[in-house]
Amino acid sequence: MLEMSHIVEELYGVIEEILEEDGKGNTNTIIMGDWNSVVGNESYRNIFGPNDLGRKNHRGQMFINFCERNGLIVTNIWIRKPKRRLYTWKGPGDRGQHQMDYILVKHRFRNCKYSQVLLMMGENIVRNM
Repeated sequence: MLEMSHIVEELYGVIEEILEEDGKGNTNTIIMGDWNSVVGNESYRNIFGPNDLGRKNHRGQMFINFCERNGLIVTNIWIRKPKRRLYTWKGPGDRGQHQMDYILVKHRFRNCKYSQVLLMMGENIVRNM
């Protein structure tokens, strides 16, 4: 578990470098992905709302810390939806349903409407602008 936590922290470090390059200007970086984290169903400060599934796990706490350090909010769990529409992963044999896919934006852009988007895809995060 420690080795995997180290890999997750390295990934967070790469994302933080990209966020630092974007600076505090008018650029809003939207980060989406499968974070393999469960943040729980209790809201936390202005980072996320109470509309998640399950109880917070270790990676969920790492994810919350990452968001807090970088002034990010989790947009897709502010919206109230039926529980059957929340989960993004289902365990073998339908034994567990969790929401692990999250969409992050900088707090200052939480109410923006978007018209121009640059999409970077792939398994590895690469800055290709």
